[in-house]
Amino acid sequence: MPSITTSLLGVLALAAPVFSAAVKPAGHHQGSIPLPSRDLHFLPIGTWAENLAVRPNGNLLISTSTLNATVWQVTKPWEENPETKLVYNFDEWADRLIGIGESTPDKYIVVGSRFYARTEISSHVGRTFCAMELDFTKTPEAPKARLVAWMPESNLLQGVAALPWDRSIVLISDQYVLRPREVQLDWTPSPGQIWRLDTKTGKYDLIMTGYPEMNTVYWHGNKPTHDVGINGIRIQGNTLYWVNADNGGVYSMKLKKDGTPETPHHPKTVAKSDWLWDDFDFGPGNSDLIWATGNNSIVAVSRSKGTNKIVAGYGTSANESFWSPTSAQFGRTKKDSNVLYVTGNYPNASSPIISGWIKALDTTGFKF
Repeated sequence: MPSITTSLLGVLALAAPVFSAAVKPAGHHQGSIPLPSRDLHFLPIGTWAENLAVRPNGNLLISTSTLNATVWQVTKPWEENPETKLVYNFDEWADRLIGIGESTPDKYIVVGSRFYARTEISSHVGRTFCAMELDFTKTPEAPKARLVAWMPESNLLQGVAALPWDRSIVLISDQYVLRPREVQLDWTPSPGQIWRLDTKTGKYDLIMTGYPEMNTVYWHGNKPTHDVGINGIRIQGNTLYWVNADNGGVYSMKLKKDGTPETPHHPKTVAKSDWLWDDFDFGPGNSDLIWATGNNSIVAVSRSKGTNKIVAGYGTSANESFWSPTSAQFGRTKKDSNVLYVTGNYPNASSPIISGWIKALDTTGFKF
């Protein structure tokens, strides 16, 4: 895809449609495709926005993979001009952050590692992945951070999801093709797997591995256009859901109280397509739909039907509105419960110039 300049980013920001949680653009029919969206913020040039979490107060937390391991906060994202600012730099332990997810209320587990270079396609330094905690509970304006655990056996820690019945325990997805060296020599995929981490004690163990549904299978060629298999994960009730970025599958598996799979240990295929899935969320209102990012698009997936529909971005009349989306989560307040917040990057990982973005997509009235 073509490079994009600083001036073009400014034009895009000025040209973006504006709506609040309650007001739609003039002439737009509620729920019609492409769903209405607006830009909330562009991060500094060179910053890769990787993942997001929504705080109980509705603020957004954005983890970055370049230029450094930082978390940014978007305050009151339902307002027309929300404030966005840096809240923490994890450079004591990591050069790059990947996943972020809430554990206990207003505490967040972020995962990251050292990397060979400050570029979005750099490989990580072996045995340096770790899980860290960002805690807003005692000092909301100045969160505290701590190292929870070094996890040197992992390959590329990705999504973070807490067990609903014991949120101090989180599951973390893990899978990578790139090896921890400067020059890629071996393209044999590491196994897709899931770790269980006790955020109180720092103890962790490998609880799921050996499932083809979690692996990279080179679906898109001998040297993959996407370097991970299992990517985003979520837990609803006692069911774990995950997407495979390589083979286009959405899968689920029942969990026991300790977070391990119920017997029999066979993943269920929820949906299958040719999408390069990245992340997803349920909702709104815990409905049948999964809302996922992939292929420069936002896609609604029906769990009951196993079908999907593009609702924004590539494949609609607004093809370039959601370049390289990386994460998605619904708002948590009455003002924005139907708004899907999405992170992504202009233009994409193949360009020498990137800029992370945060957008809001209004799903009100959409039916599928």
